[in-house]
Amino acid sequence: MMTLFNSVLKGNNGNANKVPGPRPDSGSFCVKGSLQSAAKLKSELSGMSMFSGVSEADGVVKAMIVESTDRKKNPYLFIRLSFKADGADVFFSIPPEVPNPEIRKLDVMRSMFTIASLLEKKGAFMPDREDLYGKMTEAFAIVKNFADHDSLKMKFELDSLRRDNSALKIELSNLKEEKEGLNHQLVELEKKCTHFDERVRQLESLTDRELDREIVKWVEEHDGKLDDVRFCGSLRIRGSRLEERLDSLSRSGVIRFV
Repeated sequence: MMTLFNSVLKGNNGNANKVPGPRPDSGSFCVKGSLQSAAKLKSELSGMSMFSGVSEADGVVKAMIVESTDRKKNPYLFIRLSFKADGADVFFSIPPEVPNPEIRKLDVMRSMFTIASLLEKKGAFMPDREDLYGKMTEAFAIVKNFADHDSLKMKFELDSLRRDNSALKIELSNLKEEKEGLNHQLVELEKKCTHFDERVRQLESLTDRELDREIVKWVEEHDGKLDDVRFCGSLRIRGSRLEERLDSLSRSGVIRFV
């Protein structure tokens, strides 16, 4: 039973029974290889703008990559290299602002692989291929720890959401254009409605002669009686105008009040 339990722990990258230690503020590793010429290596490193503080003493070539400095201009985020006859020592800082020390190590390893490749082409430093392959395997192992099933699932979902977001942005842009077009149409329709309302009011308004005929017709159809409220409401006229026309009809003898 104990053997099976230990096996399960190891199956979880061997970290399940480890107590997390304090966060490191620096890291280091070594790249095996052979220094072809200290003078040539110093010359090559001095010609690369990324390096500063290039020096050579007793066959050891040192250089630094300063990525950022503090307020006193001291190196804060940096990579320090020391090339010896049998390889290169790499030392790097891990300040608190770096979110994950493992990711920082991956970035430094990537930089070192690039530097080693450039120096190999120049014939200044020949990295040991077997050791490089081992470092690459280590880098892949670090990446794998981050690329677990949940992370891959989240990445897939994130990519899907990004695609959906892009599609929604396009749809929103199209809807905005349609809205602008509809607003323009609405303004035009409101203008037409205003014009039609005015036209209807003009058509509905009766001339004096037409109103007089309507009054006489109403009186004849209602046994000589006129309901002024109903009459004005049916023709949509003011009571004052009806009084005016009744007075005119009475004076002209068309109707007579009894």
